[in-house]
Amino acid sequence: MSKVKVRIEGHYEVEDLPYGKDYVWVPAHALIECDCGQVMDADEHHTTCPNCGADRADVLREVAGRHLGDEVLHPWHPDYEVWRTFKENRTEYQEWLELRSLDQG
Repeated sequence: MSKVKVRIEGHYEVEDLPYGKDYVWVPAHALIECDCGQVMDADEHHTTCPNCGADRADVLREVAGRHLGDEVLHPWHPDYEVWRTFKENRTEYQEWLELRSLDQG
């Protein structure tokens, strides 16, 4: 029976940039110890043991198949809600002043 030593669920890595945030999806992967004793880093594209050739896709599906919450699948929602609230509370005049200052600067 294969044993999962380390499991990492799929998630986004967030990088703060000068103009916003960049979200990069990192798929689920796991460090699996095969029945033959080989330890392998398995992901959705690499599920076969390099030593004995056994397919460990079932073990990886168990790791990746867990339901991920909204905060994992959509980490940008809180930032979007802040932006939307900000936009709703601004008048057209305030926006016009801001755009005018950008044009003059």
